Amino acid sequence: MDEEREDGGSTSKTTLSVEHGRRSKARRRRQERADSPGPSCVSMKSEHYMGELRRIRSEFVKGVSDPVIKGLLDDLYHHEVFSSEEKDSVMEEQRSRADQARCLIDTVIGKGERASQMMIDGIKERDKHLCINLGLSSSLAGVGELLP
Repeated sequence: MDEEREDGGSTSKTTLSVEHGRRSKARRRRQERADSPGPSCVSMKSEHYMGELRRIRSEFVKGVSDPVIKGLLDDLYHHEVFSSEEKDSVMEEQRSRADQARCLIDTVIGKGERASQMMIDGIKERDKHLCINLGLSSSLAGVGELLP
């Protein structure tokens, strides 16, 4: 049976039921979002090291030396973050030191948070002066404490 709407038209009971169901679902979703906790410390920190590498990228490219690039590559290879092919690619396929540095930092960022943390720790261990110039010196205490 049809019911009359305020505007003079008619609405079936099925339509009213569907509309009520939609509004109830929307209300439940809003309530679930309100009840759920905000971003956790873990999720907020989940891109901390990657963000640091993005922040320092241009200064890293300008200031890192060949020995530090080679040392970082060795560290990342040792920790199985880079394959031997990736390591060789950075050194052999990139002509300039700046291109090697760009390739290194971009590849590490692409590998995620743990790789980014390892690279930052490597910079801290290998070149304290560069570390200070990049603004990484304030967190020297975290060196060696790797993410799981």
